[in-house]
This record gives sequence, structure tokens and C-alpha cells, in this order.
Amino acid sequence: MPTIDRGHEPDLAIQQDDARLAFEAMAGGGVAILPLSVSYAIFAHTAEGVERIYKLKQRPMTKPNGVIGNWDIFQDVFEVGQRDRDLVRCLTLDHDLPLSVVAPFNPHHDWLRTVEWGALRRSTKGQTMDLLMNAGPLHNALAAMSLEQGKPLMGSSANASGSGSKFELLEVQEELRAGCELVLGYGRSPYANEFGMGSTIVELPSWRILRWGGCFEAQAAIVEKNFGVRWPERPADGKWSLV
Repeated sequence: MPTIDRGHEPDLAIQQDDARLAFEAMAGGGVAILPLSVSYAIFAHTAEGVERIYKLKQRPMTKPNGVIGNWDIFQDVFEVGQRDRDLVRCLTLDHDLPLSVVAPFNPHHDWLRTVEWGALRRSTKGQTMDLLMNAGPLHNALAAMSLEQGKPLMGSSANASGSGSKFELLEVQEELRAGCELVLGYGRSPYANEFGMGSTIVELPSWRILRWGGCFEAQAAIVEKNFGVRWPERPADGKWSLV
């Protein structure tokens, strides 16, 4: 279990090097813990690696993974309308906020040419996929490598299932860290929050909120201002995820 704990978010050159190291580990069949801006996460590329994530997290097999992505992947692979694209562009590019999008995708796209069926079936639901976008420089570097080499990276938050997102490396359970080929630490996640939630998840084309993420309130204000759509407030009873 090689661990690189930098203690804080390093400069972009170091993050690019770390991304290459993590990408090689995952493409080679390994599992990596990654310090994303929304929370610490655990990702893999191969079917065997993805299955290991489920075992390490004790995650229900009925819950699909998310996939690392960016604007180019969203534009090229996902089958949505122009207004949906405008929404995603507004939040991720214009306002530089992280976002997860659940939407229909093209299963025949070249980006998926190397993915093993066992990994893909754990990272899709019906004809939809959950794409995590703009979750920090390390995430964005990995997304670019993923698209260039046609190797999707699939996973979820680095935590025992049901225990809430982790915003510090040492909060990640030891059994998860011990089961990985690479563990990266960058100190506290920039979007750490009192709710213990990662990214906001929005379903397209319905614009339904599937998870009220850490920066949901800021995103909701932007959406109401720019699109005239009022998203429902974060529930008061603590049930902030429908997935």
C-alpha cells in the first residue's frame, strides 16, 4: 500500500505527476484512494478492481459507481439536450463548481472501448451513467487521461458504506487504505462540509436532485438566477441522498 500524503494540496505540476501515477496504478488493475475536492474517493478501471471496491467498502451491489469525467466527456458521450448542456456548463465551467450528472450515454462511444463489462455494469443503471465533473485539478487531470486513452475510471467515496464522506485521509477507514495499491493525501478536502456529503447529483433531463451535495445551496442560487428554476431545499431530516 504505497501512501503519498502531501499534507496539503500541492502545485499543479505535482498533481499532474500524481495523476499519472494513480492512472497507471488503476489502468494496471489496481485500486487508488484519491483526494478529490468534494471528498476522498476510491477508484479503479478494471472489473476486478471495481469488485474489490465493493468488497472493501461493503457497498451494496445494487448501488452503481460514479465515473470520473469532464466537459469533453460529457459533451461527447452523453445524450442530452442543449438546455441540459447549458446547465452543466454554467455550474462546472462558468462557476467552477463540482457536479455529478446522471444522464443517458452512448454505450458505443470510443471512450468505452477498453472497459470490461464487469466494470461497466457496476457503473451504469439502465442506460444512464453518473459522471463526476470538475472535482479539483487531480480529478481533472485524471479525466483528461481517461478520455485520451479510452480508459474510464469508476468508483465512489472512500468510506465504509453508509458512514458518510471523508474529508481527511486519516478519516478513511484503515481497511480501505490497506486494500489499495496507491493512497494519495492532500490534507482537508476543499468542499468539506457539515453534512458529510460529496458532490451534488442532478438527473438529466429531469433536473431532479438525487443528492444534496456540500455546495448545493450555492448551486441552487446559480440555477435559479440563470435558468429560473428553483430546486427543492435540502431536506431538514438529514436524508440528503436518493441514490
